[in-house]
Amino acid sequence: MMYYSPNGRCIMNKELAFELKQLKYFIHIAEFGSFTKAADHLDIAQPMLSRQIRRLEVDLRQNLLVRNGRGVTLTDSGKKLLEHAYGIMHQVERAYEELTNGQLSGKVVIGLPPTLAKLLAVPITKEFKHLLPDANLIIIEAMSSAIEEGIITGKIDIGLLHSSNFSLDLEISSLGSENLCLIAPKDDPIINQQSFTLAEVTKFSLIVPSLPNAYRLLLETKMANIGLKPNIILEMNSVSTILELVYEKMGYAILSPRTIELIMHKDSLTAYPIGSPELTNKLFLGVSNKRIMTQTQKQMKEVIETICKKMY
Repeated sequence: MMYYSPNGRCIMNKELAFELKQLKYFIHIAEFGSFTKAADHLDIAQPMLSRQIRRLEVDLRQNLLVRNGRGVTLTDSGKKLLEHAYGIMHQVERAYEELTNGQLSGKVVIGLPPTLAKLLAVPITKEFKHLLPDANLIIIEAMSSAIEEGIITGKIDIGLLHSSNFSLDLEISSLGSENLCLIAPKDDPIINQQSFTLAEVTKFSLIVPSLPNAYRLLLETKMANIGLKPNIILEMNSVSTILELVYEKMGYAILSPRTIELIMHKDSLTAYPIGSPELTNKLFLGVSNKRIMTQTQKQMKEVIETICKKMY
């Protein structure tokens, strides 16, 4: 059965007449992996949420979610719908902008690697609130690979990435680069020089993030290229905790010199340059080349580019 407008034109097949709120609910359940958490976030009763999703499944004649003891996972049909749902909600935001004369509102989702999130979340949020007071900002911390996947699927609008081998589905712009350094306690008794070769770094007991962290990958790749391996004594994913351990003289770190600003004892740590070869970490901004950005997203992209280029 078809729906018709007053002039007799067919506008929608009844079987596809699901509501936008159902897609919104479905997206939240998929992202939280839980009906309970999604219901809490949406501030609606869980039975109502379950009924809406069941109605969506009936309308589409597909099972979209698999319930288990830990929450829910997407079926193959659910994964396909999620990708379309992101696209549909994106188009709704674009339509709203156009119909409200370009009012900068709606939602922007940014993906930041953990270290960059600690360095950039505050300046990005401040500028966002200043320039886009009617819009909503969501910042997701994730590894570059997860951010790239999020951009492709539509979960993330704008992402900062360390990798240099990107999907063809991304539009990439370079934001700059920096050289990683050896981070050590100030006045460390075993350090008697102002810089180190990469080969000399092997004598230090290192505390590093776990793979696939970009800094870790860069360190191991560059060392492997000259036939060496880093002396890793501890893996820790929190950069601020790594720096605290360095401060306590538990080991050394290979990080961006800017990360020293993340801890209270920043005046007690020193960053020593590394050369032969340098550990050059490149930063890129990625968006989807399959979706047209809203004006709000374009404005946010410019904000991020400006902030990052000042830093790098």
